[in-house]
Amino acid sequence: MSTKNLHLFNTFEKDGKKFARIPQNAIKCGAAPKYSDLVVQDKTDFNAIVEKLELYGLCVVKQYLEPSTCERIKKELEPHYFRHEEWNGSPFPKETTVVTRAALASPTCLDKMALDDMFYRISYHFLAESNVFWIGDGKLRRSDTDVQLYSSIIYRVGAGAGDQMYHREDMTLHNVHPRRENYHYGDDVQVGLAVALTPMNKTNGATRAIIGSHLWGPLDGPYEYDPDRELYLELEEGDGAFMLGTTYHAASANHSDADRIGAFFFMSKTYLRQEENYHVDMEPAFFENMPFKALKILGLHTSLPFLGHIGYRSPAFVLNPNLKEASQASKGNYSEVIYPVFE
Repeated sequence: MSTKNLHLFNTFEKDGKKFARIPQNAIKCGAAPKYSDLVVQDKTDFNAIVEKLELYGLCVVKQYLEPSTCERIKKELEPHYFRHEEWNGSPFPKETTVVTRAALASPTCLDKMALDDMFYRISYHFLAESNVFWIGDGKLRRSDTDVQLYSSIIYRVGAGAGDQMYHREDMTLHNVHPRRENYHYGDDVQVGLAVALTPMNKTNGATRAIIGSHLWGPLDGPYEYDPDRELYLELEEGDGAFMLGTTYHAASANHSDADRIGAFFFMSKTYLRQEENYHVDMEPAFFENMPFKALKILGLHTSLPFLGHIGYRSPAFVLNPNLKEASQASKGNYSEVIYPVFE
């Protein structure tokens, strides 16, 4: 099995666990930015948003959506919130409920977020590619890629919810890049847009992020960093934030007595898919009695850690719940847990 980064970790086993020796190399990030450094007041200022994403991995845009639009979105989403009983801190606290595939559940989410022109322009700028290929007649042909909606999830963080663990959104796509001094185009495979559907602050569970972590390499984890670079996305209703998929972020504990609701949409590259579509013109009943092996090969099972899910469940197990008990592939989202030892 090939790897993009496992070979970089010096691993050993002790007492039945696997450990990895991690060198404590200082990350030189310069002076920590102030929150105001991340903020753009004009949602049409494309260049300012791009500049801040390159520098910080994050950009806050004031008044991205009208509060009335946020209220309409919340009304459309209300019947669709859910949680799974097995959630008890992983991936979300038990107090958190979600709406997945919100672009399908809320027409306003589709129109005002998934189809938003600035979201598309920013995503295209960071993710689109133009590549040249040889064809047998001796000519070169150039082909351009586009962007597609990767996820559209609403998080309702309830009172009493604890901190979520730091993570990069792009780990689902197994994206790995080296440590960078400056932003390098081609490193990102995702761009996100978050919108506060209720006020978000440090008290009620605002998303926190490590500014500049989009430049970190495989050995640079969210374990020892300048605390001044940890910022909370304190947003008023309708404020937005663009985020690169390489930025470490997490939801925070809700110490208030009310829900905190945020919409998080991500775009990815259009070639991150199968060449043939095996699903759209087939009735679900066609797949229901297929063995797990067939569903997996046809792209109807999640890729670890949790890519291609329906409501955080494998499509194979949605089609046939009995397969979950019979399949060893239902035993967790990760192949192995490795414990770091810092040296």
